[in-house]
Amino acid sequence: MAETGAQTVTVRTASGQELAYPWATSVRVDRRGDLRVMQGLRQRAFHPCAEWVSYTVENLRRSREAS
Repeated sequence: MAETGAQTVTVRTASGQELAYPWATSVRVDRRGDLRVMQGLRQRAFHPCAEWVSYTVENLRRSREAS
């Protein structure tokens, strides 16, 4: 079984679509409001300010421990 990351990031776009990034290690929002989903030091997904509405981060380790 492949090991998954400790968190997953979900981005909701302006059109209502939800995009999940289970490999994400961090999220960065710059001064212009552009959102970058990072895996380590590499940018893996980019959403311009006008394209995204919100994002959530779920701690998967805590969810597994609570089960």
